[in-house]
Amino acid sequence: MDSNVLAIIAILVLLAIVGLGVLKGLGRRKLRETATNRRATKVPEMLQEFGRSVVLGTDPAGATALIEGLPKRKAKSLRPGVWGIDYVAKDDVTIEVQSTGAGSEVVVTSLTEYLGFPQGLDGWQRFATQLEEAAKAQGVPVQRGARAFQYLPAPANTLDKARWVLAKVVAR
Repeated sequence: MDSNVLAIIAILVLLAIVGLGVLKGLGRRKLRETATNRRATKVPEMLQEFGRSVVLGTDPAGATALIEGLPKRKAKSLRPGVWGIDYVAKDDVTIEVQSTGAGSEVVVTSLTEYLGFPQGLDGWQRFATQLEEAAKAQGVPVQRGARAFQYLPAPANTLDKARWVLAKVVAR
């Protein structure tokens, strides 16, 4: 075989490899856009029940004491007044005590996203139920509040995860 023919074949193989890489990249972009559009419409509906906070008729110190009294495997302390409920890492579901006019509110402030969806819904629901039962047992008034979340994508070129963060209070 002539060296010119070999050079042409090598160039064609390289062009085919580059072309397949471009097609793969375009396909991934299309899948990512589709997933983002699906997330924008489906996940906020899913988070409506998740965003139900626990409003306690006690001061933040009393709410903190109630949380600290629950089994330790349910909520891991991240810093004073902030706990994590884990799915994969201990800060997958971040909860904290916030002061309200007549008491305090235990609310989810951040959710880590894995595989396109925020994680920890079951863990939060079990935790909220235990917290309500503990509060009622101590005679602390309990009601549920509502919150909304917004999507916060992961920073580019990092290994960080995307998160859903507390956005605003929802009218009841």
